[in-house]
Amino acid sequence: MAANWTLLWQLLRHEVQERYAGTALGVFWLLAQPLFMLLVYALVFGEILQMRLGTETATDTDSGQFAGWLFAGLIAFNALAEVLTRAPAILTERRDLLLNSPLPPAVLPLLPVGVSLVLEGVSVGLLLLWLCVQGRCEPLGVVFYLPFLGVRLLFSLAFAYGLAVLGVFLHDLRQMMPPLLTVLLLVSPIVYPLSVVPEAFQGWFVWNPLAHLVEGYRAALLDGRFLWEAFLGLLLLASASLALGWWLFQHLLLRARYVL
Repeated sequence: MAANWTLLWQLLRHEVQERYAGTALGVFWLLAQPLFMLLVYALVFGEILQMRLGTETATDTDSGQFAGWLFAGLIAFNALAEVLTRAPAILTERRDLLLNSPLPPAVLPLLPVGVSLVLEGVSVGLLLLWLCVQGRCEPLGVVFYLPFLGVRLLFSLAFAYGLAVLGVFLHDLRQMMPPLLTVLLLVSPIVYPLSVVPEAFQGWFVWNPLAHLVEGYRAALLDGRFLWEAFLGLLLLASASLALGWWLFQHLLLRARYVL
């Protein structure tokens, strides 16, 4: 078991280093990319467009609030997007490890989940620093955020196991993910507040798990609140999704080995 965790750590480190191989900044892009995006959001949405949330917590002087609010929502979305885009190809790309090494096959889908955790950790750290600089730091924010991170990881594992094995048979999954993610982004209250959605359509968001996950992230990190009902509902759904993803992976793995 210890050897498998060591190998997983080495594979994860290689996965991150490979992503930035040949660049001048190397792994420092892990910090540079989210920092750049946060500054762009603050400049474009806060200073140029003067966008406001229209909530009771917003005031006319909250020029940087929208940037932090948008960044918090994108943290959850980008972490899931990382898994959804990488998982369908992970078994094919790591074919040699799957077929010619004693590494347990279940370890490979953990790679995109691990990378998403690293990326999210850097982004959350930047957001907390941003909030503290603005005097909005919530002492219990991280405590309330961690349960929602756990739910996000359960969803990520479910997608990783399911899509990893399905991607061996359905190569089109890799091409389908970018447009599907665009749709997912637009039908979730990530780049716009739920309050601007017409009342007739707001009921649809009740059935959108990503909407509740994003709201859980924002409530914890930005307001220091914990959304119990959203968390319990997401936990049940994520657990069921993981059971399904794991079953698919175990059920189709032998056929996937034959196809590869």
